[in-house]
Amino acid sequence: MKRNKLRGLSLLAALAFVFSCESEKIEEENSSYETLNYSVNNNTVNTDFSLKEELPDVNENLGDLITNDAVSPSECAPTAFAEVQNDYILPIVQDQLALTYYSLYLDLNFYYSYFDRSEQYFGEDGSYTNFMSKRKRELERFWDMEDEIILNGQHTATLNDREKVADLYEIVGANVETREDAYAIADQILAINAASPNLPENPFFATDGFAVTNNLIVIGDGIVQMLSETGIDSKIVWTGILSHEWAHQIQFDNTSSWYPNGAADDPAEATRYTELEADFLASYYMTHKRGATYNWKRVEQFFELFFAIGDCSFSSSGHHGTPLQRMEASRLGYELAASAQKKEKILSQQEAHDYFVENIDEIL
Repeated sequence: MKRNKLRGLSLLAALAFVFSCESEKIEEENSSYETLNYSVNNNTVNTDFSLKEELPDVNENLGDLITNDAVSPSECAPTAFAEVQNDYILPIVQDQLALTYYSLYLDLNFYYSYFDRSEQYFGEDGSYTNFMSKRKRELERFWDMEDEIILNGQHTATLNDREKVADLYEIVGANVETREDAYAIADQILAINAASPNLPENPFFATDGFAVTNNLIVIGDGIVQMLSETGIDSKIVWTGILSHEWAHQIQFDNTSSWYPNGAADDPAEATRYTELEADFLASYYMTHKRGATYNWKRVEQFFELFFAIGDCSFSSSGHHGTPLQRMEASRLGYELAASAQKKEKILSQQEAHDYFVENIDEIL
């Protein structure tokens, strides 16, 4: 599994920003995390992680799409979403503590949201918990996947919770032998929080959104908040992210039959193919009479803005398709649902996949 880690930030003119990244890897051979060391006021915070189990592959992480350099300067940018991001990244750049600990806090929340199996809530104040439970039940029935998927929320408040931070370090902390060892580290984290106006409450520290091959989906409050601040209805954002990540779970379940030799020979083309199919499947559910029942105008509102962050990096292994291609993939899903002679009939996963394969040339 690979994740991109932010190492530095620098503002460009007109509040555009560039992230300097390097790729780090969880080695499958020994399942150990690369050692990270941070020091503030001459006190070293223990951030050494040693994973006690092998993590399954993550198909993508929406947080990485925000913080890495996948978006090329082109007609794809700037967008309203980028402007919202700048409103939150600028305070981090101006806060030395937040800038120093940025990568650590992203890691902490990523791993906590991965391992957490407590009762979940969605939205900073839990106001979307019932809504997301309803959407999860709908998706289970729609795709015949009862009780298959685990859905976790990610919250900045986790990083200011002594018990939760201690829990995490007991799971993955190197040289953490006792609960008291874990508490000592948690207390250091809380002390840093108290000294910074951005740690941990800045929504950038809860922007993960991913599906994992162990049937887990994680959605962070932060990415939903920022997308919503562009004018997109919050419920459309929650629904769109969940249905897109759910589509990746469908792909995981059908990998051997749908992509026996991979989605394509070229890595960039392969990623684009699976991402466009996920957009298609998500839109089919979102507009179906037995799904979320959104009309095209509302579905378009979500896809048009959310996918405007992505990308023109045609040779990148993380290429997700251009904004226009992603829009057309979602339109294909909408048209499939809207044009069905029997509006109540739900295509099987295989039937939906076959339709996408037959019509992908219309998207590209």
